Amino acid sequence: MSGSGGGGYIPPQRNIFDCETSIIVTNVSSINIVVLAKHTVRVLLEVVLGENGEVLLEDGDGEILGAILHANTPDLIECIANGADYEAEIMSINTPVCRVKITRK
Repeated sequence: MSGSGGGGYIPPQRNIFDCETSIIVTNVSSINIVVLAKHTVRVLLEVVLGENGEVLLEDGDGEILGAILHANTPDLIECIANGADYEAEIMSINTPVCRVKITRK
């Protein structure tokens, strides 16, 4: 008899993203293993918008480590488009998984 409440599914709301103070901690998507092998924990990467509007992580050599896919990615894109600069710190590497923390510069 469980589940007969009659109400529809309400997905959880995502957190409100603030361009100044919000932090995103997530795994890097579409990771480039060759680029990852050049980096260690605590390395800082630039957070940039790609040609198709995707959020990418770029190292100091201009190489792309991977992309960011997160519930707040649309908010992050809007903040960057409005002039905010972000950086991503590598928190952990367990190849092929790389976890980063994205913060405002």
